[in-house]
Amino acid sequence: MIHALITFIICAIIFVIKLPFILFFFPVMFYVGREHAQAEYRYIASHGGKRIKCPSWCGFLPSAWTWKGLGDFIFPLLVAIIMYIIAINI
Repeated sequence: MIHALITFIICAIIFVIKLPFILFFFPVMFYVGREHAQAEYRYIASHGGKRIKCPSWCGFLPSAWTWKGLGDFIFPLLVAIIMYIIAINI
């Protein structure tokens, strides 16, 4: 949930200093990459702890994801989308 708050603060700053609204999605991309990397680490840890034993796509496998991990980028994405819609309609 803290990721959504951080995304909101970054979006508010972008809005106030009048940067392009597409920048609202930069913090979201940071969290998507971060959560994907953590999913890879979870998969590696659960399959012997050796990177060489894991496929290159292991971070995309549903078994590597947790509900918390999904929430950590879905909530910031929702915040960015809502802020974007509000910003383009003002």
